[in-house]
Amino acid sequence: MSDEVQDELWPHFVPLWTDLRKIAPGLLLAGGYGLFLKQQWLISQLRFLGTSDGHSIVTPTGDKLVVDEIRTLVAIHRWKDQTPRVTKDFDFLISLNLIASPEEQRRLHEVLDKHGFKVVPENARWQFSKVIGEGRQVVLDFHAPSPEQKRDDLRIQARRVKPQPSLGQMGVHGRENPEAAGSELHPFSFKFKELEIALPNPVTLTVMKLTAMRDRWSVSQDASKSAEVRELESLQARKHAEDVCRVIAMMTREESETTGVVLDTVRGSPVYAAAMTTYSEFFKTDEGWGSQAVAERWQAEDFQIIQNTLAIWFK
Repeated sequence: MSDEVQDELWPHFVPLWTDLRKIAPGLLLAGGYGLFLKQQWLISQLRFLGTSDGHSIVTPTGDKLVVDEIRTLVAIHRWKDQTPRVTKDFDFLISLNLIASPEEQRRLHEVLDKHGFKVVPENARWQFSKVIGEGRQVVLDFHAPSPEQKRDDLRIQARRVKPQPSLGQMGVHGRENPEAAGSELHPFSFKFKELEIALPNPVTLTVMKLTAMRDRWSVSQDASKSAEVRELESLQARKHAEDVCRVIAMMTREESETTGVVLDTVRGSPVYAAAMTTYSEFFKTDEGWGSQAVAERWQAEDFQIIQNTLAIWFK
């Protein structure tokens, strides 16, 4: 069983998340850190043989374990690499109503200030950062779904969802994220180290990761970019492709039972159509770039399960 990964962000995340959720109970943790914590949670359910009355199994690395009854699409003990991918960012999905509320914006502003998160000037009001050590910082991005219809209390400018009228230098904007469509449907909550964490449903997370992978890969193919930039973008695209698989592999039975509702809601939207195209190009066959990038990280039968799930969602 993998040892717990050192997480220097946790001491900064806990008080911030706790205070923000008091203002916005519907706040969701997306991005790499959300997947990191969910994977840590699943790993924490594994126990060495003899510490529980559960069923004994053997992992690919030869460790004998006892597995608690948290059923996921691909059991964590079957993963070739159980080490969660460390990240340096927080990605929060906030509601449109929160952005539009001057009172909640004031309280949110006070929380960010209290915990030392300062505006990143070039991405003012949707991105904040906090110094956590010499030469180290954590970056916080606020994302928001696209409004489905025009609202008098919101405006969109340069992919920012802003309150209307403006609150000046107070509060936050949301980085418009069309791929967050359906994120309010059936979020998944779990308790890790006594803290309740809430993530978007796996369909929304998969669409977000497919899009991020495609965008990074496209830049990596741009001949006008330097070799260094193209290599970096290719690496980031590969990480997002790996995250697509992690999202699906970690899907619990509870989450699986609600994916149909989410798919019925987003199916027919431009975002869903784009995800279908991306799936077809990158994951539909073993020759797709996404499949080629990540297949070796999984046992063959488990990667087939992941591919089959993508096919059901995006066929």
